[in-house]
Amino acid sequence: MDCAEIRDAFLRGETLPEDRVQAHLRVCPHCHELFEGHVALGQRLGSAATPELSLPDDFFAQLEQKVSAETGMRAWLRSRPTRVRVLLVSTVAVAAITIGGALHLRPDFAEYPSSRLALLLGVYLLAVLVAVQRELSVSSRPGAFATKPGVLAGTLLLPFLVAFVPPTEASMQHGPEGALICFSFGALLTLPLAALLWACDRDDRPSSSSVWLSAVALGLTANLLLELHCASGNAIHLLLGHASLSLAWLAVWAALRGLKARAH
Repeated sequence: MDCAEIRDAFLRGETLPEDRVQAHLRVCPHCHELFEGHVALGQRLGSAATPELSLPDDFFAQLEQKVSAETGMRAWLRSRPTRVRVLLVSTVAVAAITIGGALHLRPDFAEYPSSRLALLLGVYLLAVLVAVQRELSVSSRPGAFATKPGVLAGTLLLPFLVAFVPPTEASMQHGPEGALICFSFGALLTLPLAALLWACDRDDRPSSSSVWLSAVALGLTANLLLELHCASGNAIHLLLGHASLSLAWLAVWAALRGLKARAH
């Protein structure tokens, strides 16, 4: 079985032999994408072949010609399987958090409550990984994380709530100064993650869920690395220098997607 047989079967709405399909998918990452998300991509391709829509005989030849015209690093990254792109972006996110702490670990780290650190690491990191997976997934199932604005908004605004958590004895001695330094440090360390997330995203059409998911991944990564980097427990400092990064990335991503929409 080859790629053309699988594509033609989707267009005709036919069911293919499971054993032959699995044998082909083991050696063809491109057709594997058609079957991800409960074959949602393949079904959408098949649904396009309606009696009212007649595809030209050289439809796939034209499609393959356009795909082959895309060259460069971004084209290569976008052609990787979803699991590879998710792993790559997630690894860079974890690296940014690690580097943020390694460059300057907060001086009161030894006295920092381990339970609070574990909770923040767990919640923030889980939200980042889920957001990355949903952002780079080729499909979105009804009721999924990406389709719940309340969950996305709550996750994005979580650092604002954390800013009012009672500080540790050492961190309460700090004032609001240095907020701009923390903001710049967090933005700088998450900039490579933002570039990689953009490069790996296959969606050329602006979508609100894509904007929110990207902002969640970037904003929480920045706040988590600053939690390891900065010892200040001052609410004003945390709001302006840490939590505001979530909204800043949301604004940047929304602006970029808006420019792309007008370009199309």
